[in-house]
Amino acid sequence: MGRILVALLAFSYMSLAVSEGKLLFDNHCLRCHAPGSGKPLSYLKEKYKNDPDGVLELAKRCPWGRGLSEMEIKLIAEWLSGGK
Repeated sequence: MGRILVALLAFSYMSLAVSEGKLLFDNHCLRCHAPGSGKPLSYLKEKYKNDPDGVLELAKRCPWGRGLSEMEIKLIAEWLSGGK
């Protein structure tokens, strides 16, 4: 029973992180990374697949990313990179 509860809690946390990361990206990053832009979301997802640290570095250079908290950037990084 304990293992099931831990698995459910972990799944719930991961689901929240994914949806929060997407929501944050849509609200703060999509304005510059929309389809048809120089570096759209599809480009970022491919470039930073399995590389959340790369997303963290990108956010530090991005004008909109500099206005986000460390936690918000981490949520976006986890979502954009496909998780760790």
